Amino acid sequence: MDPLTHAVTGATIGQSLTHKPLSRGLLLWLALVGMAPDLDYVLLFISDVAYLKFHRGITHSLLMLPLWCWLFHWLTPNRLSRQLRHLSPIIALVLLSHIILDLTTSFGTMIWSPLSGQRLSWDLLFIIDPLFTACLLLPLLLGLKLKRFRHHCALVGLALGTLYIGLAAVQHQQAIELARTEQPDALEHAALPLPFSPFHWRLIAVQPESIQHAAIDLRPECMDLSSMFPVNLIRRLGAQVDTTGDLHWHSLIRLINKQPIPEQSALAFYLWFARFPVLLDKEPDYVEYGDLRFGAGVPGSRAPFRLRISRRGVHSQAWLIWSDQRITPLPLN
Repeated sequence: MDPLTHAVTGATIGQSLTHKPLSRGLLLWLALVGMAPDLDYVLLFISDVAYLKFHRGITHSLLMLPLWCWLFHWLTPNRLSRQLRHLSPIIALVLLSHIILDLTTSFGTMIWSPLSGQRLSWDLLFIIDPLFTACLLLPLLLGLKLKRFRHHCALVGLALGTLYIGLAAVQHQQAIELARTEQPDALEHAALPLPFSPFHWRLIAVQPESIQHAAIDLRPECMDLSSMFPVNLIRRLGAQVDTTGDLHWHSLIRLINKQPIPEQSALAFYLWFARFPVLLDKEPDYVEYGDLRFGAGVPGSRAPFRLRISRRGVHSQAWLIWSDQRITPLPLN
């Protein structure tokens, strides 16, 4: 999730666990603790590849959680720690909330790092979800104005956030069942959250040589949230969806490794990182792949985290493409 959501969640959890109104200084500190696991963004200063390899790794690990809890308890200023008798468990819950919220997205979180590099994801929320953030933020802001009711406002925020995730989980299961009904012979089915609504999903059906995908709106007819966000922004992020009765499936060639490749090669790295890798473009001098998790294959979109392999004569080169202005060379072999 985005840093703002993690910060608001950290402050909300802290205030919900005590009837005593916490000072704004302590709420700010808990908000910073809520964002702290994303300190691994510093990996971007090393390289883009290092970031993708290790982001949401050791700082998001359940195995390392006791260490991070001790560290942030030790770093807490005395004037703040005196406000709470049981600060360590609260810090632990705030850090745990960060891990759980990241698990609800599709990026993947290595909760067993450093023992395992497996990325787990629940595919419930888009990585930036203004509606979910509002469920937590608005009660928190109200609590800052109404000091006597700060604890109750925090409880309301947690309740709203939990209900929102519950709604997303129900819609997610419904989307997967629809994918199974529409594509019964697929090897794997998935439903990825789309922006701005818990009712918008990208259905995935993995076939032996291809990946089928479709965008669905499961929203009841009485609800319309589209007017809350700019139409151009929604289209740019790929949230062009069909209704259940008018579902259009699109097919993309699946990137499959059929031969042994060096572990350090660009292709091996991309196959490890990409969950639904597909062929986006094939020209005489290059091929380009993308990951459906990040909008690859959506008409008109320029998805991040693409892999381009160029072949010109005897010379070959691979690049990791974040955007047209941000391209990182990778070792091909």
